[in-house]
Amino acid sequence: MEDRPIYSALMLAGVTPFLASALLPLTGVEDFGPLGRPDRLASAYGLAIICFLTGIHWATQLYARESAPFNLFIGSNIVFLAVWIAYVATSLQWALATQLLAFPLLLAIDYRLCRKDLISRQYLRLRFIATALACFSLLFILVS
Repeated sequence: MEDRPIYSALMLAGVTPFLASALLPLTGVEDFGPLGRPDRLASAYGLAIICFLTGIHWATQLYARESAPFNLFIGSNIVFLAVWIAYVATSLQWALATQLLAFPLLLAIDYRLCRKDLISRQYLRLRFIATALACFSLLFILVS
């Protein structure tokens, strides 16, 4: 079974909540009832996605320790903890800004993993597209 169609669809679908959180307020949607405001939902979703991405880096460290460009346990923990601390201990704007920095940083790590042939170029291309859309959405939310 080919994994590429599955991860392609899931990765691109995974960007939808960021885009919705950025664009729905333009149509007058300011609140999702008990779920809250779109900007808060984007921040919570961003934390979950960053947790997921750093978990992938943990798995890579586990199965390809010798090939990893650096200790991915430490690198991913630093990124995740910075995002988590910003989420729980600062303002919404700081939490979103921290995520806006974390997504490209995690993409840069994936670039290094691709150079070591630990991930495919196709996966990296999709990560680039998803990261660009997520960052565009977060930036749009921040300046709105």
